[in-house]
Amino acid sequence: MNKLEEIYKELGKDICLFPYFGGFYQTNNISDHNSTINSIKPCSVIQDNSSQWKIIDSKSIIESRNTLAWKKLRKNFSKGSCHDCADCKVCSIAEKNGGHSARQLNNQYFAEHLNVDIINEVKNIINNDFNSDKILSLDYFPSNYCTYECVMCTGASSTARLTFENKISIYKNRVHVNEVDSDFDSVLKNVQIINFTGGETILQKEVHRLIDQLIEKNLSKKITISLLTNASKYPTDLLDKFTQFKDVFYTASVDGVGDVIEYQRRNANWETVNENVIKYYKNYGSTINYVLTCINVFSFLDFIDWLNLNNIKKRVFVSMVFYHDDLSLRTIPSDLKQQIKNKLMERKHLYAQEYQELIDRVLQILDSQEHDPTLINKFKQRIQKEDTASKKTLVDVVPEWKEYFDD
Repeated sequence: MNKLEEIYKELGKDICLFPYFGGFYQTNNISDHNSTINSIKPCSVIQDNSSQWKIIDSKSIIESRNTLAWKKLRKNFSKGSCHDCADCKVCSIAEKNGGHSARQLNNQYFAEHLNVDIINEVKNIINNDFNSDKILSLDYFPSNYCTYECVMCTGASSTARLTFENKISIYKNRVHVNEVDSDFDSVLKNVQIINFTGGETILQKEVHRLIDQLIEKNLSKKITISLLTNASKYPTDLLDKFTQFKDVFYTASVDGVGDVIEYQRRNANWETVNENVIKYYKNYGSTINYVLTCINVFSFLDFIDWLNLNNIKKRVFVSMVFYHDDLSLRTIPSDLKQQIKNKLMERKHLYAQEYQELIDRVLQILDSQEHDPTLINKFKQRIQKEDTASKKTLVDVVPEWKEYFDD
């Protein structure tokens, strides 16, 4: 029904469809206070965490999604000003530096899975003073429960990471999980896509509960669900239930192979991840997302070899780390960066076109990320803490960094 090139031609190539059709609904948070309030944000990577996205008692989820902040964002996107919006800098930086952005991926996903005329619907919202009366795609973040302590993550997205952060810092935050808002069920009646996020989605009891609810209320047949996963588990207990939905889609985070992913995603077991991701990719529509850092970029070709071995050629994306500057490629000194580039360029011709394009994307990101020498000490301090909890030290896993840690 929808073709992305036609959407961009009519609405502008910088349009973000998420504020028009979606919402990032969060019923949990971490703090050192006694409670938190549910929120409905334009997306998961928006940088503004202020109270303007909170759901206050007098407003429903839909009403909270039509506040001045939401309408201003829709208006900005209708004018093609996505790169001028400070709240959207994560996507803007990724696109300007050659990485894949959430905006691009969501737009493609909506074009493929939304059963509406996207162009007409956007125009109707614009003509309705930028108000949207229903949510067609809901990102649901009920819990940050996760058994991984990923080095580029935060406690807000992982309970295991939160435990680690509390252990090494003076802060003693804790998780707060709230009930859904009173109009949550009415929102679900119009939803065509539910993206479960977290946390590790299939380990969250709230995800299982909502899947059961959607089946019981005969809503599942019209809904496509997607699950963000670290591939720590294959959901055998959900397979029969998945058949009750219109479609099931996975986004698996695979940031390397062997010791590299086990270091970057602490508590991961590569044999388990490898086995589960292959099953996801074989049995469901799946995306592989590689979060590029100054840790795993040195072994990017090992990841390409793994893709090639398993004939994984479609829906592989490279995203840039955005929580921690010291884990970005800007931390890498020029001499080390040149070594990486030389290795990539020397071997690029050995691969199929799909893999050459991924290598070119990493080369573009390397060229765009100018070294910031102030990040080295910050990176070293971080790694000293991470190494206390890791099975192997960073320099054991990435020996290219050894000379910078000898002192």
